[in-house]
Amino acid sequence: MNLPYHLKWGMIEVGALIDTVKEICSSIGPRPAGSEAEARAAELIRSRLEPLCDEVVVEEFRVHPRVLQGLIVFMALMYLAAFIVYFLMPPVAFLLGITSLLILYLSRMRGKAVLDWMFPEATSQNVIGKIKPRGEAKRILVFSGHHDSAYLMPLFWKHKPKLAMIQNIAVGCLALLTVLSAVKSAWIFLYGGSSILEGPLGFITRGLTDYVLSFNLFDYFMVVPLVGLIVTFYFMRNMVTSTPCMGANDNLSAVAVILSLAEEVSKRKPKNTEVWIVSFGSEEPSTKGSKFFAETHKEIADKALVVNLETVGQGEIGIISKEKSVGVTLSKEVVNLILEAGERAKIPVRTVEIGYGNTDASSLVRGGIKAATIFGMDENELFTLWHTPEDVPENLDEENLQKVKKLCMEILRIVDSSS
Repeated sequence: MNLPYHLKWGMIEVGALIDTVKEICSSIGPRPAGSEAEARAAELIRSRLEPLCDEVVVEEFRVHPRVLQGLIVFMALMYLAAFIVYFLMPPVAFLLGITSLLILYLSRMRGKAVLDWMFPEATSQNVIGKIKPRGEAKRILVFSGHHDSAYLMPLFWKHKPKLAMIQNIAVGCLALLTVLSAVKSAWIFLYGGSSILEGPLGFITRGLTDYVLSFNLFDYFMVVPLVGLIVTFYFMRNMVTSTPCMGANDNLSAVAVILSLAEEVSKRKPKNTEVWIVSFGSEEPSTKGSKFFAETHKEIADKALVVNLETVGQGEIGIISKEKSVGVTLSKEVVNLILEAGERAKIPVRTVEIGYGNTDASSLVRGGIKAATIFGMDENELFTLWHTPEDVPENLDEENLQKVKKLCMEILRIVDSSS
């Protein structure tokens, strides 16, 4: 149900949080990373925080907005090249395959900016509002979200339950192609009349004349990498678009909650907990804003806890404990804190390990800051209204937003009482 304006929910004044989402969507619209619209959203958030916080800063950083889509295209083209070259020069196919897999691993599992230099650069912004406590600041509690919006990804509404499987098929088949290339290269080297004295170039080009020696033994297995190649190009076609989402749920829902939290906390400041309200820019291109934040605010790592919010305007409220697709386990301390707050506030929450996608919490944890994410999830235990045309204000649930706000206020009470 939608809540009316100005009710009392526990100790919290309740207004319509969805109005903030509607305002930004109507006045600014979609906000791709690094765009003028994203910068306007950051400025609006700054102006809202200015009268509520003791200090507000906007931190600019450089970003390559299309790097995530670029990684998908790069992987598909490298796969195609390796598949073709396999039949001519297997060692080159092996090098292409192993290079692609290494770049994918470093980019996604280690958070490295391997391919960023290949794509146009732009400026993005993090907005940080700080509310000082009444007494000594013994802890820092950060509530965060992001104000940029994604590009449409048709695969997310066509085959959402199978996202991880489709990606794993593509990557697994590329790995098989790489192995077959290595085995075939060794076969040609050992039994194709090649000599070590010919040197690397002779070994590489030997496949042109000796290919027939290994055809019956290895190449029938290439039907599997062929299937993987088809899946890869289907994945690319349905993941790489130039149409931006409105981003009401992903992630203005979080922005609305954290702005309301700032208003609430500014009226009733905690005793010993400094509260930071942070809206990241450029979450969509591989969580660049939170990565920059972690790199530039290492000084808070020892006493800060981050409660990150994602797609909280619809769905069951969950806590992400692990982001499998990037190999990051989030802070157990923050996860347990949110669970305790849920019990106290009588708001049902449960932990999940998401099989696809990631949030700003993963970059923060990689940077040494304790963080976990509260999110709205669907029946697949994935983000609601995720990168779809339906991600508009009309599809948000005011009650969800209010519950998450209440949950966050309870988290603050717990942290402050233990400081």
